[in-house]
Amino acid sequence: MGPSAGTRAETPEPRSAMSSEPPPPPQPPTHQTSVGLLDTPRARDRSPSPLRGNVVPSPLPTRRTRTFSATVRASQGPVYKGVCKCFCRSKGHGFITPADGGPDIFLHISE
Repeated sequence: MGPSAGTRAETPEPRSAMSSEPPPPPQPPTHQTSVGLLDTPRARDRSPSPLRGNVVPSPLPTRRTRTFSATVRASQGPVYKGVCKCFCRSKGHGFITPADGGPDIFLHISE
């Protein structure tokens, strides 16, 4: 008894030995197990990945986005070095613990 048409796997057409065409590239598997790997409890508990497009844009102006007047003001102000103690990205403020051991410095960023 031969296989029925509904259960038979598709096979590629036979090629002639004289063909100059390269064989087709292998196709990645598309079955349910390869797609379902991301739907595990561990994968769902992780924070959003930048590669997935779930990144909140930074409120920090960069040299490319700030105006010339803001650049002049930034270059005229004092420069402190230290460690960021805390920073709220949504509100644009935080504190820096200075490297010289002084009191914490309040930091506010606006557009």
